[in-house]
Amino acid sequence: MSFRRAAAIQFGSRYLNVFLQLILTAILARLLSPNDYGIIAGISIFTNLFGILADMGLGPAIIQYKNLTKNDYGSIFLFSLGLGSVLTLAFIGLGFPIAWFFRVAAYTHLCAWSAISIFFSTIDMVANGILLKEKRFDLVGFRLIVTTIIGGVVAVTMALNGFGAMSLIWNINIISILVFFWNFISVRGQISFSDIHIVHSMRIVARYSSYQAGFGLVNYFSRNLDHLIIGRISGSAPLGLYDKAYKLTTYPIQFVPGVLGSIIQPFLSMYQDKKEKLYEAQSKMISVLAMIGSMATFLFLLCNKELIYFAYGSQWMQCVPLFTILSISITFQMVNNITGSILQSAGRTDYLFAQGIFATVIMVVFVLIGAISKNLYTVTAMVTAAFVLQTITVAYFTTVKTFSHKLFDFFKPILPSAITSTICFLPLAVIKYYFEFLTDNYFISFSFYTSVYILMTVCALLLTGQLKTLKVLFTK
Repeated sequence: MSFRRAAAIQFGSRYLNVFLQLILTAILARLLSPNDYGIIAGISIFTNLFGILADMGLGPAIIQYKNLTKNDYGSIFLFSLGLGSVLTLAFIGLGFPIAWFFRVAAYTHLCAWSAISIFFSTIDMVANGILLKEKRFDLVGFRLIVTTIIGGVVAVTMALNGFGAMSLIWNINIISILVFFWNFISVRGQISFSDIHIVHSMRIVARYSSYQAGFGLVNYFSRNLDHLIIGRISGSAPLGLYDKAYKLTTYPIQFVPGVLGSIIQPFLSMYQDKKEKLYEAQSKMISVLAMIGSMATFLFLLCNKELIYFAYGSQWMQCVPLFTILSISITFQMVNNITGSILQSAGRTDYLFAQGIFATVIMVVFVLIGAISKNLYTVTAMVTAAFVLQTITVAYFTTVKTFSHKLFDFFKPILPSAITSTICFLPLAVIKYYFEFLTDNYFISFSFYTSVYILMTVCALLLTGQLKTLKVLFTK
């Protein structure tokens, strides 16, 4: 399958999936309370950690190593089966200290139910890795849509019948169960259990996967410390507000870098020894991501109230200040998100691990500074500042260390789009500030400012020639 077709399939399936998630979120946000979402956000902090322990970097390693046999896959699968059993029991036991930490007794039994998804996600890493390695993105995309719909129907049905936070847990459980069986049946012929040598097979991928797992662990603390501290010092309801604001800002990341990240390594791993070719690919993608990210950032800032209202409803309007602060970091997160796949393709998971450590230190320091104030808005501002500074670590370990270019070469593709989008944003921001009183209809204001801003930005990009860079997304 060509990169162009794979990208088209992934874009189509991801766009449809995000659209379905937006509909599901809009429904559930009106059926469940901020406290329900806060509890699930607290559990997610720890399920994310166990997700990293479950994968152990083996998924990307399966993609990277081309000489793995069917017996190797079978051996790694049996290893994942044992690992999944251990992690499942451990997470059930972890429910008690989690309940103590957040001072909410419900975490005890909710963690036990959440352990189901941990088990099936763990034993899925081999089958999913094989599908990506074989570039079967059509199957992956179709699976994504079907499982999202089924899981969403279950969640809404449970929410309507008063199951509260449990509705969100079973949404994840149903999806993880369906994904495993779908993937395993699809690759069953690629896995053999006739000649099992677990230790030998694990040694083949150990070095690559260990650095990948190490990066996952340090990146976990970078991505989840804010939720952990907010949940501890502020409680479930404020954590629910923060989590919904945070997740809404991640949708642009899912749209573009999330899609590219899922298909880059299978294609670019063949250029592991051609560093300049990888550098050129990175620069082109950064240029496009900066263009889209800048537009998303300023559009979110311009229509912050409208977006929260449409996505979650009037009961979530307290999210608006948090959403506004976090939106500033969207461009930086989009650019940072794609570089992990570049380093994987270059075979430098050691640099990926090192970059993750520095990025985590930045996040930990800034979040702890914010926590001293015990103010939710201050913590949110510190998180945004940390995301911005993390871009420097990404630039250093990719452009400087891996590709032997200057640090500024990483930022050059970002500047034109950032400047253009800012110039288009400022006059509209002034107009909205002084004339917002003219209408209290969110649909009218959203339609007006969105259409005018996009039209102005597209015209500016055309005049400056920047829009032509979008074509590089679909060139080899």
